[in-house]
Amino acid sequence: MTSIAYGRLIFCKEMNGGEVKPLHNMKVKLFDDDVGPDTLLAEAMTDMEGRFKFTYDPKAAGWLDTPDLKVMVYEVQPQYDKEKKLVTTDVPVTGYEPEVHNNVPLARFDFGDIEVKYWEYWPMPESYTPRLYVNPDKGFPLMQEQRPGRNAEEKKKALQAAGVYFKPPMCKTEKEEMETPGASLGDDALVDMMLNGFNPCIPQKASDGRLYVEFKYDGILLDGVHHAPNTRAYFKYDKDKQLRLDTIELTDRIGGYQRGHDACLGEPVVYSAATSSAEDWAKVKRMWRVNYFLFGEVVTHLGGTHLNIEQYIVPMMRNVRLNPVFNLLFPHFYGTVSINHGADQLLTGGTALVPQGSAVTIDSVATAARGGFTTMNWDSWTPRSKLTQGHYFAELQTKFWEVISQHVEEYFKEHEKEIVNQWKEIFLWSDELVKNGVPYTQQEGNYYDNSEVNKASSPHPKVGHCNVSVSPITTVEALNNGNKKENLEKLKQLCRYLLLLTTFKHSWVNDTQYDIGGWPEFATLGLDFNILDPVHTNKDPVTEPIKKKHIVTTWFLRNQKWGYIMKNEAKDMHPRLRELLTAAGQEFANMNYDINDVRCCINT
Repeated sequence: MTSIAYGRLIFCKEMNGGEVKPLHNMKVKLFDDDVGPDTLLAEAMTDMEGRFKFTYDPKAAGWLDTPDLKVMVYEVQPQYDKEKKLVTTDVPVTGYEPEVHNNVPLARFDFGDIEVKYWEYWPMPESYTPRLYVNPDKGFPLMQEQRPGRNAEEKKKALQAAGVYFKPPMCKTEKEEMETPGASLGDDALVDMMLNGFNPCIPQKASDGRLYVEFKYDGILLDGVHHAPNTRAYFKYDKDKQLRLDTIELTDRIGGYQRGHDACLGEPVVYSAATSSAEDWAKVKRMWRVNYFLFGEVVTHLGGTHLNIEQYIVPMMRNVRLNPVFNLLFPHFYGTVSINHGADQLLTGGTALVPQGSAVTIDSVATAARGGFTTMNWDSWTPRSKLTQGHYFAELQTKFWEVISQHVEEYFKEHEKEIVNQWKEIFLWSDELVKNGVPYTQQEGNYYDNSEVNKASSPHPKVGHCNVSVSPITTVEALNNGNKKENLEKLKQLCRYLLLLTTFKHSWVNDTQYDIGGWPEFATLGLDFNILDPVHTNKDPVTEPIKKKHIVTTWFLRNQKWGYIMKNEAKDMHPRLRELLTAAGQEFANMNYDINDVRCCINT
């Protein structure tokens, strides 16, 4: 005789404003809880209302054993076998502790509502950006730890970095300068860094025909200790259509750099190679590089890749499971929330590099990253065009976009029917993505290329009292009218965007940061005083402990070498993506880029 057990999975009501929110399409298993290994009695999937039902044989619990029932909850994670076929693994949901119901003799048993603390959002405004809530003391664990191989690599490099006699190898920037004076510190090197370096910039057009890149601390809380002028570098074309550095403007706060961020700004002071002394010009370029490095680390690296991607991961993990898009994206999302949580201590926490080594305070790191979010959106995003000869970052990113686009097109063609059939999951993902989005602020400036700019013409739905920066993937109309195919192109665009950022873009910014941070005399995240002030002549604007922290931190982040598309250490990379990259390998090599250097996800 068979028995039935049933119930409903729901998200944590406390974290959802008391709302009963069903946990749909989750794998659940019914066990008889034993002293030794538990006995599996049945398996099921929750429906769209979170409901599940098991049919089982109580005798399976064993002779004279009345079942002690418990429900386990699983994520179904994809991998690929040696024949390149998709296989899945049932992974128990982290932190979930099932209630055991002892000696259940009933033919029908109701588990009722089972609350699962599953990928819950960090409450606003405690978190400035949409993030996973992590609070182990209250039963909210880090939902996804790193892969074992990745953890082993981290421990290995951490032990190496902590060694008393540890001395990282000379970084690329310092080595090139020693071999060829001017190769890193010269004007042309600054142009190349602006276009192709750790923080590849999109210059704006000035009214006089020049291009410029600026970094401003306006609205960012400052520590009142480090020198933090706004900087603007101007560039112009020479007769051979090559971009050259022209002038740099520094703008300080009235009353000195120790004044708060809300102090009035003075008039900009213009410097150039032609009008300034060689010593002052070198110092001004260093000050521009400091801002380039700081804003690159906080806005481009932390905000633009790590936290930007987390805002998509959390709602996807909460809502997308049976839709094939999950298998396409999940391997490239794995480990990101874990590394972001680690960055809170390593990069932005109280004793971390950013608040100790720059003018930006602990509280304002999140503000700066959040400000960058308003410039980021998947909708209508395409890679920037090549600005000048030697703009190889733009060429590489465009080529990678082409590879990703082909991969996405082929994947959608193969799985379109099931993607459409499971469209409710995409709608729920989109709905939570938008409801938790940060406010949209229209970008100022006239960029040479608006392809990567969050456009005002893109949809920016109103949530509460403001419009949000991120666009919806789909609409309730598309969900209800049965014509989901009209939104397939939007979903493809989103997938292209997410795959590019988690692979090529993050690989680029992460793996070039040591080129800057490994040589403190070249650039640090901050300077202790105004190095142009004669009173500070012959003084070092960066203390030795902070110099060491720059070197060790950026080396450590760059040199955790685990998790690459081509190495496929976790066996979860889609075979077709690897084939496409292999086929394009020579084209990348012709641009001096090795496809073996592309990381598969943001895990460092």
